[in-house]
Amino acid sequence: MVLTSNNPDTNLAFYYHWKVWHWVGIKAPQESNLQLYRVYAVLINSLVTFLFPLTLIVNVFFAQNTQQLCENLTITITDTIANLKFVNVYLVRGELERIKAILGKLDKRAKNTEEQKILKSAIRISQLSFLIFVRLYTVGTCLSILKVIFAAERCLLYPAWFGLNWFDNTFIYILVMTYQLFGLIVQALQNCANDSYPPAYLIILTAQMKALEVRVRAIGRAENGEERMCLTKEEYLRNLNEFNECIKDYKNILKLFTIIENIISKACLAQFVCSALVQCTVGLHFLYVVDAADYGAQILSIIFFVAVTLEVFIICYFGHCMSTQSWNLTYAFYSCGWLAQTPCFKKNLLITLMRTQRHSIIYAGSYIPVDLPTFVQLMKYAYSTFTLLIRFK
Repeated sequence: MVLTSNNPDTNLAFYYHWKVWHWVGIKAPQESNLQLYRVYAVLINSLVTFLFPLTLIVNVFFAQNTQQLCENLTITITDTIANLKFVNVYLVRGELERIKAILGKLDKRAKNTEEQKILKSAIRISQLSFLIFVRLYTVGTCLSILKVIFAAERCLLYPAWFGLNWFDNTFIYILVMTYQLFGLIVQALQNCANDSYPPAYLIILTAQMKALEVRVRAIGRAENGEERMCLTKEEYLRNLNEFNECIKDYKNILKLFTIIENIISKACLAQFVCSALVQCTVGLHFLYVVDAADYGAQILSIIFFVAVTLEVFIICYFGHCMSTQSWNLTYAFYSCGWLAQTPCFKKNLLITLMRTQRHSIIYAGSYIPVDLPTFVQLMKYAYSTFTLLIRFK
């Protein structure tokens, strides 16, 4: 993991994400040849981001029975929406750069050990979430390769249409398999970043809120936490200046929240749609189509169902943590040592408290709250769908 030794740099939470985005053509690395990078970006995205899901989509129309249709749809829906999320990252890459500057300002304000500990912990969790997705996709890729190795006859890593007779021609089969393996690796890298960057930004936003909470609560209080009532003129002025700096921090956090919502709103909506479609397809496949003796297809259906469900749960969980922390900021401002402060301090406090009454919560597509109650509703929807399918079976 990449961490700093002294002051925290929360931009390191996205170190691996930016590495992937450099590799897959989203943003040119510094000191790179821009023209060559553009050619590289167009080439890799034409071959993989566009062509790879296209082979899956076309293959859906060549399904010979309902079971093949369900199996192809599950993979196609997941991959297509993952590529739409990747396109969204390309469209918001300028906003991602803006976040770096805001986080840099907020990081400089983390002066005490507790604040630094909160931010460093968030960096570790964000990087770990990315590495967990890497391991999961690595296992999935290896399983696909093992399936091909131990198959009784020639097969592909994923059902796809190429318009070539790869089954009878060894050279064409090697060519198709090489392309599929390359595309699968690139898509896996893209998906690692696609699936892990929304929760990563929510983790860092929550940590910055928590660090500000610690900072605000300490104003006007002694080291033991008791409020100081007898202050000197210099202490009054110092507390007022510190409180005004905290207000600036809060404004930066609000800017950060707005940018992050714009960045991940469409990605979260796409993930919700993907989960709903895959759950319906898997339900139909599992209950009606799949052969009872076909354990491989059953396991594949369960894996896809659990995977898309976990992705939604992770986003909703960290969205819930962020919204809860936004309420804690309100209590933090009220809990600072304001009783003995100057009228100017109290006036600024009242104005700030009025703003903090507005609850900060991310909305997917500007309509669906990214929160745990949304995840519960999604699970209720999935359960109702399965119940309906069982009754009709």
